[in-house]
Amino acid sequence: MIEINLLPGAKRKRGAKGGGFQLPDFKQWSGLAKDPWLIAFVASWVVVVLMLLVLYLPRRARVDELRPQLAAQQREAGRMNRVLALRRQYDARRESLETQIGVIRDIDRQRYIWPHILQAVTVALPDYTWLDELTAKAGGQTADSASGAATAFQLTGKSADIQAVTRFVRNLEDSPFVQNVATVSTGTVTEQGKDVYTFTVTAQYQEPDSAQITTEPLAATLVQGVRSGGGGTGRH
Repeated sequence: MIEINLLPGAKRKRGAKGGGFQLPDFKQWSGLAKDPWLIAFVASWVVVVLMLLVLYLPRRARVDELRPQLAAQQREAGRMNRVLALRRQYDARRESLETQIGVIRDIDRQRYIWPHILQAVTVALPDYTWLDELTAKAGGQTADSASGAATAFQLTGKSADIQAVTRFVRNLEDSPFVQNVATVSTGTVTEQGKDVYTFTVTAQYQEPDSAQITTEPLAATLVQGVRSGGGGTGRH
């Protein structure tokens, strides 16, 4: 084919054949390398990467090493929590049992109050003196009555001798189980043609010193009672 150049001074451009390969413009890159903001940005990322390599990776490895120890400690903590829970249950049960034992002891202590009173009155009663009545005094119980320390009672009786009444009051005062003995009234009556003296005495039960109380096992008192042919005669 014949081609005619209508522009004699111009050079004819040669058509590109296919996708040609072009080299990058290194001059433009060299200009960007002189930009201070770009340099600062790249330097900051380099610092971040270095810190990551220096600080994070060793610590990550150390954390991975400590994970088994942490799991073991968590298992131990769970076991200790179970042990503490059992301990709390045992403590609560022990406190409950101690409370019940305290109630039983109070009941056991109270059941000996009137036997002690009767024994003290019997021992203190002189010859030719007898009792007509022994009653609990109304209002004798106070806040300390759980131990029997304020169980009040009243005695009425007669005697052939006025001195015997005085000895009776003195004997009651000497008893370790009786306190606050007071003579309320005395008088004279005639019975079967004879003058006798009447008296009314009030007193209170007291808890004696433990050194003054003799205790014996229940089994020993039962054996002693069987051998003597009677019931158990233990002392409290």
